[in-house]
Amino acid sequence: MKSLRFESPGEECTLLLGRAIGELLAPGDILSLRGELGAGKTLLVRGIARGLGVPHSVRVTSPTFTIINEYSGRLYLFHLDLYRISGPDDLETLPWQESLFGNGVAAIEWPERLGALLPSERMEIEISITGEESRGIGISGRGKKNAARVEQWAHKISDLMKEPPCRGI
Repeated sequence: MKSLRFESPGEECTLLLGRAIGELLAPGDILSLRGELGAGKTLLVRGIARGLGVPHSVRVTSPTFTIINEYSGRLYLFHLDLYRISGPDDLETLPWQESLFGNGVAAIEWPERLGALLPSERMEIEISITGEESRGIGISGRGKKNAARVEQWAHKISDLMKEPPCRGI
């Protein structure tokens, strides 16, 4: 499986990386976002939303208590934060399946809480804290379709990482 690894020196770069990812997304894409509390998962989703054309006037926040936030752009973005659930049974009353299997894009924080229900076709994004402001960001494609797409993503994202505010790492 092909994977990419980038170093973000700060929030501006992470937002730009998210924006680039958002511009590359297609209907039905699922992003699995992993990382400890405070790693920047929601910040990355904010950038993804901008790349999908969600207006800057729309506030993109963590759905920690609502579980799912929805945003309208070029594609519909479903942002799921499963931190407060203990397992898939806690989602019975929420439209989580429509979020994952519709024509929009799903970005899932704490995807391990879905257990066996986490779709096998997805893009995995791992964010690790490497410093006070810096983050290591790994991207890999799961499933045949997404593994091939990582190569396409590599070119656009690698070019972005050479530009300010990302350059210099």
